[in-house]
Amino acid sequence: MIKLKKLITGFSCLVFLISAVPVSASPSEIINNSNKYVEQYFKEKTEKSLIETNSEKVYLVDPVIEEKNMIEALNYYYEEDTKVANVISQAYKDPELLVKATSLKKEDRIEVVEKIVSVFKSVEDRAHQQLLEEYLGRYSYNLGNQLSIDFLDSLNQVTKQESVIDINQEKSKNNLLITTDLAETLSTYNGTAAGDWAYNNYNKYSTNFPAFTAWGSDCTNFVSQAMHVGGGKQMAGDWYVTKKNSTYLVPKSAAELNHSWTLSDPSPWISVVQFTKYWGPKSVDHSMSKIHYRDNHTSVYGRTIYKGDVVVLSKGIAGFITTPTHLMIISGYDTNTKDFLLAGHSNERQAHPLLTAMSDYVHINFYEIP
Repeated sequence: MIKLKKLITGFSCLVFLISAVPVSASPSEIINNSNKYVEQYFKEKTEKSLIETNSEKVYLVDPVIEEKNMIEALNYYYEEDTKVANVISQAYKDPELLVKATSLKKEDRIEVVEKIVSVFKSVEDRAHQQLLEEYLGRYSYNLGNQLSIDFLDSLNQVTKQESVIDINQEKSKNNLLITTDLAETLSTYNGTAAGDWAYNNYNKYSTNFPAFTAWGSDCTNFVSQAMHVGGGKQMAGDWYVTKKNSTYLVPKSAAELNHSWTLSDPSPWISVVQFTKYWGPKSVDHSMSKIHYRDNHTSVYGRTIYKGDVVVLSKGIAGFITTPTHLMIISGYDTNTKDFLLAGHSNERQAHPLLTAMSDYVHINFYEIP
């Protein structure tokens, strides 16, 4: 299929959703469970608020919900980074390693990612390797460390080659019997149709899926629907949701969600963080800072990024720790400014310019959904 970037008239459209399966802790409880990452977040937030004076600002997502997601993610990252320090400390007897692995200084983190590269192949426990690989994925690109970026890219290439081998083996067995985990890789995705569906349904809520309009945020849920219903991407692995009954079509809590719907926990269907963990490795990922896109959007526009591809918007701290907090899907193109138009929920948007949408974020990922 040849994909063309044609001008679509109309404005405003975006997509986002928060952490999937239910958040039970209150903001104050999360804040009390703070760490140096969370402390840095609030420090930078205070500094930013002293500069900003626009009290009538319109947000794409409820800032209270987005902040809650950010804090939860930073708590999770801190816990995982501490585990990483323990793994590599078995090879390096550096008493400062724990401090460096969770440091807010770039030079400390660069030292850590380079140590991970040197020790990775000697780590025999696959679970420990996974911890190290995820650490590299979180920080290598933002740190700009080419050694760890090249190493991570080589790991990703091996993973993709292994996936192709697994798929071919499955195709040759049992009259093309395909496992559920491979189904989403083999199913055809029509990105143009997904983008058109998002454009046409940006303000609609199907009763075949939960609607997060009273609790949480609906961005990832909307993107998932656009990919599945609009683009024909088959549910597979942990990326799924099924309806049990119609009691809670608009769940207000985890209990109501679990009563009427079946989904994985945590769920990449409704959680922005889990969505990126599930779809990131399966997609061609164009990763860049907001500043890079602003200054180079004309050239980025010329890449193989089209309607139906997903845009991940991330917030961050310390200049290199970023976490995804919002999802959108490309619903059209602005051929005049060479920009992408986005559709989504929370708040409902139909063809919202990325150059406008990215104002509150620091990093952008484009996922070319396979």
